[in-house]
Amino acid sequence: MLRYLAIATLLVVGTIVVAAHFTRSGKPLEVASVRATGTPSAPRSEAPATSAHAGGVVGNAPWALSALPECFVQVLAAHGTYAFARSKLPTAMQPILPGSRLQSDDCILHVRAHSGVVDRGTEQLVIPPDAHFFRSSSQLALLRKTGSLGELRLYRVSGR
Repeated sequence: MLRYLAIATLLVVGTIVVAAHFTRSGKPLEVASVRATGTPSAPRSEAPATSAHAGGVVGNAPWALSALPECFVQVLAAHGTYAFARSKLPTAMQPILPGSRLQSDDCILHVRAHSGVVDRGTEQLVIPPDAHFFRSSSQLALLRKTGSLGELRLYRVSGR
């Protein structure tokens, strides 16, 4: 116990000595800063960056439905092999045919052959291939395939 008290005392005294040196020498302690544009990260293969147009947002967004909780409330997510993700799809779900349109609150989902587009006001988010949509009476499922990997997201659809 006494050993820890001695170490703590040395740390405090050392800090005071260093601080006193800088205040007596007349040299102010300076902090340098640099301009940074963002944190470095690995390139993402999901989608190119979204871009603004006419006051709205347009771009690829595999997560588009999850980003609109006012329209689609995510209740389940399963990630893994495509076979695993597909096995989590509820049996009551029926495929939504390409060309169909699903409205939930103020969002409109346009189902395409292997992708989808979500419109909400001036925003247009594209769910890139390979995406398939399924529907039951109150739920919507998005099943995406990327190589051998799969992702299933299950949503509750807004009633408004």
